Amino acid sequence: MIHILDTGPLVAAFRRTENKDPFTPWATRLIRSLPYPLFTCDAVLTEAAHFLNSAAPLLEAVERGLLVSRFDTQAAAPRLRELVKKYADHRMDFADACLVYMSEQTKDCKVVTIDRADFSFYRRHGREPIPLILPD
Repeated sequence: MIHILDTGPLVAAFRRTENKDPFTPWATRLIRSLPYPLFTCDAVLTEAAHFLNSAAPLLEAVERGLLVSRFDTQAAAPRLRELVKKYADHRMDFADACLVYMSEQTKDCKVVTIDRADFSFYRRHGREPIPLILPD
């Protein structure tokens, strides 16, 4: 089983204590309990760095091997384009398309997200629900 991290839980877990949101305790506990490494993509890391106002803690986690991003946008581009087109009415963003694609590449995975609405709507391989870990 691999775990694929979306932006929300990553930001919540890396957020400084003075900026807590309702997801911080959940994300912190969950990310500490999951087996490492945790997987993501550069699009998610970029979004998370933006929301955290710093890439430093994320890059440290990548350097330590806790977070892994081995996403090949060039190779994935045709499928990403299909996904973005399919979900155009839902306004799928680049990071979400990458995560759906990653879930299609690994049968035994779960996407860790706080985005229940979008990821409950998206399907991998066109019809299959994406296995998710969501906050209560």
